[in-house]
Amino acid sequence: MHRAMINCNQVQTEVISEGRWIEEDPLPHSNKNIVLVIPGNPGIPRFYETFMKVLKSKLTSDTPVWIVGHAGHVQPPENLAIAMPSDQKWTECYGLTAQIQHKAEFIKKYIPEDAHLHIVGHSIGAWFVLNLLKDNDIDKRIQKCYLLFPTIEYMAKTPNGTFFNIFISRTAPVLIFLSWIFTSMFPVALQSFMIRAFGMFFGIPARSVRAVREMLDPRTLSKIINLANEEMKHVKEADHETISKHANKLWLYYGASDGWAPVKYYKDIVSKHPGLNAQLCQRGFQHSFVLKDDVDMGHIIGDLINEDSEQ
Repeated sequence: MHRAMINCNQVQTEVISEGRWIEEDPLPHSNKNIVLVIPGNPGIPRFYETFMKVLKSKLTSDTPVWIVGHAGHVQPPENLAIAMPSDQKWTECYGLTAQIQHKAEFIKKYIPEDAHLHIVGHSIGAWFVLNLLKDNDIDKRIQKCYLLFPTIEYMAKTPNGTFFNIFISRTAPVLIFLSWIFTSMFPVALQSFMIRAFGMFFGIPARSVRAVREMLDPRTLSKIINLANEEMKHVKEADHETISKHANKLWLYYGASDGWAPVKYYKDIVSKHPGLNAQLCQRGFQHSFVLKDDVDMGHIIGDLINEDSEQ
């Protein structure tokens, strides 16, 4: 596993690879498959490490798996002294539209035009993927899109969206202030212990402790909440035109008890697009699958990519 910060759309961005690094040339006679994961919100790649490892283990040795974090969701190490754009550049660098441009720039720079790109979008990452399909230069690279627990319509009307608007959005300044106290007043060892203890009751595995610490950085947490605020405002009616146009490239996986994408949304989408390959989970996977169901999800997506690569 290779991890590094790269400059993408003006923002230092964390990228993780399993297999060939993004700047390495493929070996002669390598297949053209590349798997790119676009996370949900928070867009912190470290949450997806186990999923990536399992997914990679199912694929041929020369198929790399990459994940690109969201702009501003991972802070550069302090010892690198790398300046990040200020929040005054929110619309240009960190907002919902900027995140789409951020992923588009990454793909155009690092994914060859003749690649067979398999793109995995989780949660709001699925909405980003649908928007990326509108770019012809990106669309011609994509062989298949796997949209996991997709938040692609009316997020504010969901149970979790309602809770976010009533509680999280209104108390955001307090939450960010508390995160500042937590990260600045407590040593890292104590932070990790507290997260681990808290996680025992709320389903946060030990392997995710460091990712949670990254999420609780007040500079990151403010961007996570502000991005979610934009999601509530702008993710409304599903983009049926794009879904219909690219239905042959889409595979959607909905949760049976998902507070961000209720079963009603699954039923509506298959009703409006009868030929769409959309499935309803029968195994109890949660929206935040990276916390508990990442191994099983990695096996499922790996098998699908292998099947689609043979067609």
